[in-house]
Amino acid sequence: MDGQENGKIMAQQFKNLETQASQEQKKMEFQIGQLATTVGHMQNKGKFSSTTEPNPREQCKAVELRSGKKYDGLQIPINLEEEIREQEVDLEEDNKDQDEAFEEMIEEDEEKA
Repeated sequence: MDGQENGKIMAQQFKNLETQASQEQKKMEFQIGQLATTVGHMQNKGKFSSTTEPNPREQCKAVELRSGKKYDGLQIPINLEEEIREQEVDLEEDNKDQDEAFEEMIEEDEEKA
């Protein structure tokens, strides 16, 4: 064997080693990815998910249990504002009536005196 043949053989062996190393590196990267995924699942077991779903009703909150039962929060009637306004008007009318009655009492007391 001459030096040229030895050089070719060594170059081929080096190329084979390079290919094997590249394949092993790819296998290790894949295994590390699998390991990271497994560890991530183990850490999240028994905890709430870190991802949330945006609620289309903005500030309303809803809860759904694993059993499928749902709690959509306190349901406030839409006409609640209207009821509150009516109560405020009633209070204002009551206050006017009380003021008028009080003024009548004062006038009666002044007439007696």
